Amino acid sequence: MKYLEASIATASKEDLMVKIFDAIVMYTRKAVDRMTTDPSDIQGRHDMLRMAQKACGAAIDAIDFELGGELAASNCALYQFWYRELVAANIEGDVKRAEGLVPQMLIIRNAWAEAVRRYKIEFASAEPRQDVAVV
Repeated sequence: MKYLEASIATASKEDLMVKIFDAIVMYTRKAVDRMTTDPSDIQGRHDMLRMAQKACGAAIDAIDFELGGELAASNCALYQFWYRELVAANIEGDVKRAEGLVPQMLIIRNAWAEAVRRYKIEFASAEPRQDVAVV
C-alpha cells in the first residue's frame, strides 16, 4: 500500500488521469467477473461497481472546463454516461450493461496513455507547463 500511496503522491496530473482510467477499467472488469461467476454476490458486485463509479467521479472532477472548452464538456458527458450506466448495472444486476462499457473505457484509457506518452516525449527537456488541461 505504501508503494501505491507514493506513486499517487508523486504522479503528475497527466499520470493521475491514466491511473484513474486504469481504476475505472479494472473495477468495471472485476464487477463483470463477479457478476458472471457469482451472480448471488450482490455486495461484491456493489463494491466493485461503486469503486468504478468513484473513479468516474474523479475523472469528472479533474476536468478543467475553462481550458478544455468543448472537448472538456464532451468528455464530461461521456464520463457521466459511464457513471449512470454503472449505477444502473448495479441496481439492476445487469452484467451486460457494465460489460458493454469496457471497450469504450479501454479506448479512452489508451488514448490518455498515448497522449501522456507523447506529451512527455515532446516536453521532456522543456520546463514543466502550468497550462496543461485535464479534459
